[in-house]
Amino acid sequence: MLKNELKIAGTPVGGAAAPYVIAEIGSNFDKNLDKARKLIDVAAEAGANAVKFQLFRADFLYPNGGELHDIFKSIELDPEWVPILEKHAREQGLQFLASAFDLKSVDVLEAVNTPAHKVASSETTNLGFLHKLASTGKPVIISTGMCDMVDVEEAVNACLGAGNDQIVLLQCGAMYPLPNELVNLRVIQSLAQRFNCPVGFSDHTLGLTAAIAAVGLGATVFEKHYTLDKKGAGPDHFYALEPHELKAYVTGVREAHEALGSGEKQMLPKERELGRREGLYLARNMAEGETITAADIVSKRPAVGLRARYATSIIGARLTRTVDKDQPLDWEILTFGDTK
Repeated sequence: MLKNELKIAGTPVGGAAAPYVIAEIGSNFDKNLDKARKLIDVAAEAGANAVKFQLFRADFLYPNGGELHDIFKSIELDPEWVPILEKHAREQGLQFLASAFDLKSVDVLEAVNTPAHKVASSETTNLGFLHKLASTGKPVIISTGMCDMVDVEEAVNACLGAGNDQIVLLQCGAMYPLPNELVNLRVIQSLAQRFNCPVGFSDHTLGLTAAIAAVGLGATVFEKHYTLDKKGAGPDHFYALEPHELKAYVTGVREAHEALGSGEKQMLPKERELGRREGLYLARNMAEGETITAADIVSKRPAVGLRARYATSIIGARLTRTVDKDQPLDWEILTFGDTK
């Protein structure tokens, strides 16, 4: 069994907790350390919980070279920068995460004691790799793009096989950007029902609409790419959020979660005062022990105390204390039956 609620570096995730927002830098730091630090500052200003990079080695992913090797080589994160960036994130009140793509990169992240491991969609079917990540005992956040439900089941089982039940599953579509008609947010409910674990949304859409809808469907973790400038050179800038948009995104999903409420239907205090309802009041001064008759009560606004619907129910009750005319009635000052 997976855990329905867990913690990432002490921050509650899942259940009724506020959305956990991962600000995804990815490659948008343009191999510039100062820009990477600036992006971390932006995430902190936006109110995100964590900042995330991608940690891969082009020579490992594409050992035969070629165009893809060259592209990935041009956007690699220098492993020697990881301690620097982790420290800066921590100083800004953020948790430092990265998607590792090989075992050496996992070791780099473990060396800075990353609080959780993020699995990119491309690695979700790499079950031996997932077993390694889960063996750290830390929460594992798994994107499910490019996967069917069997793939997700196998990924979860790989983590459970390593003795790790702290799993977060993210609905994801591996297109950049992802059009709304392909988002398929109802998978969030399917994953939650099947695995009973925190579920979220790795959001590659261009706006906020899908994220707000995801909150309503139970998403508790959000991952979103951002940049300093959409016009920047590189593969991930054009569909990412700019700083003011990231702040609106974080605020939006948190406000949407707040608006969900408890699910218990009840009147608001102001509604009790202003609602078009009537309450029960005494029509005369009455002493302790007197018996209430129909002539002794009157219905009027505001609906404070007993609602008018209980008028016939309290006839024959006795007062447990003296009550003045025009005072609202409530159950605490009434007693029923023979007390002799």
